[in-house]
Amino acid sequence: MKKNLFLFFLCMNALCFAQKPIFAKAKVNAVNIYRNSAELQNSVSFSVPAGLSEVVITNISDEIDDKSLQININNKSISILSSQYTDSYTSEYDMDKTNPRIKKVTDSIAILENLISKFNIELEANNKTLELLDKNQTVLVGSNTSNVSQLMQLTEFYKNKRVEISNTIAAINKNNTGLQKKLTRLKSSLKVNSEMEEASSDGVLILRLMSSAAVNVKADMNYLANNASWQPFYEIRGSKLSEPLDVIFKAKIRQDTGLDWKGVKLSLINGRSSRKNTAPVLNPWFLNSYKNDERIVGRVYGIKSDTVKEQNIEEVVVTGSFTSVENQFNISFDVDIPYDILSNNEDHLVNLKQIKIPATYKYTAVPKYNKDAFLIAKVKDFNKFNLIAAPATIVFENMYIGETNIKPDQTTEELNITLGDDKKISIMKETIDDKSSIKLFSSYQEKTYTYDIIVRNNKKDPIELELKDQFPLSKDESVKIELLQSDQAEIDKEKGYLTWNLKISPSETKKFRVSYKVRFPKDYSINNLN
Repeated sequence: MKKNLFLFFLCMNALCFAQKPIFAKAKVNAVNIYRNSAELQNSVSFSVPAGLSEVVITNISDEIDDKSLQININNKSISILSSQYTDSYTSEYDMDKTNPRIKKVTDSIAILENLISKFNIELEANNKTLELLDKNQTVLVGSNTSNVSQLMQLTEFYKNKRVEISNTIAAINKNNTGLQKKLTRLKSSLKVNSEMEEASSDGVLILRLMSSAAVNVKADMNYLANNASWQPFYEIRGSKLSEPLDVIFKAKIRQDTGLDWKGVKLSLINGRSSRKNTAPVLNPWFLNSYKNDERIVGRVYGIKSDTVKEQNIEEVVVTGSFTSVENQFNISFDVDIPYDILSNNEDHLVNLKQIKIPATYKYTAVPKYNKDAFLIAKVKDFNKFNLIAAPATIVFENMYIGETNIKPDQTTEELNITLGDDKKISIMKETIDDKSSIKLFSSYQEKTYTYDIIVRNNKKDPIELELKDQFPLSKDESVKIELLQSDQAEIDKEKGYLTWNLKISPSETKKFRVSYKVRFPKDYSINNLN
């Protein structure tokens, strides 16, 4: 019984002496940026008395994902009774969101605008008086009953009154001009001061805490926020074919979470913060069979209606990083220098890493599709450079060449990076008419195609070129194909590929002849020959 009474009086005491809301501002210290969102790591400090307290934590992102909120208070004397996020907090104890520097300027602006308003009212009144005076001058001085003495008095009155009103209007305009200049300077100062302040949001977190004693509290808060992302890209620079590639790994970061991130530690995670976490389930596979004359559809048993969606697993590319931070699911890139990322939804560029990658260079050409020769950088053991799939800009010999894509998620032993086409290598494909023919027989027809591929090196240095062509293949036994000439090309009979690995000296020209024959029934048509 005594214990129950003690608890009752303790609760009553806590309720009776509950304090007014305690306001504290969260500070963003570090941000883990995913491809589609960001995890904001915050700290906040405040003091609470013994008993029940309501703590209102400001500077919470408007884009918060409520379900992701985590609060950690390392004090056993404090219990968190509830937490609630809102962007429309109201209380009898209103929050003081004003900044002293900005408040001083805004107060001065309000005083000046009030003075300008009063001067404008006085100016309007004087202008109306002057207008009225001018309109009624005939009444004042034009009466037939007026004698000379009265006329002189009225004229003097009109002159003096008009001069007085005109001087007053001039003085008001002068004062207004001075006030407008001061107002313009103050508004400009307000803009500068406002830009110096961090962007703030309307979001607050309301905590209800029970404390056994008055204590100072330091809390850590983490939550996910939308409208934040990053994209990787490379800048690849080369100078000579004898030197390695200079690869700069960069990131484009943008965020519109409602909060400016000032001096925060960034960690870029090559993955998404949310994915479908249901593994696919294999169910029995029943065929839908029917007779040609009955069309009876077989039923499917043992498949739940919600399993179709579960099998759509979102693919996340996680292939490597430059840092040692790696967990079971994601790989991250830690940035050593604290960064400022403003909440303006604009790209912020961050240099992550600059490395030199040894490469061998070789030209490749497929004149059937393109008569240009492309310079390819071949990188062996590319896994050790921790590259990830991303677009890249190419600068070679201090000239912007174009864009390409880095695709390290492959099974080949070499990573091929296309650096661009070289106009100093000329390639032509010429049909040899006297070696090409169409012959018709009683039951079949025969077509022969012959052409030369001509390559000339107009560069000052020798080149290595991989030249590729092809001959057709057939899936129909009635269509026969015979390769007549390939000029020492490497032949892949399964795929129909012809490959020449060439070394061409400066100003040297090489020619290769290809000829093949296609035989097929007379009543056949083939629309993709040559």
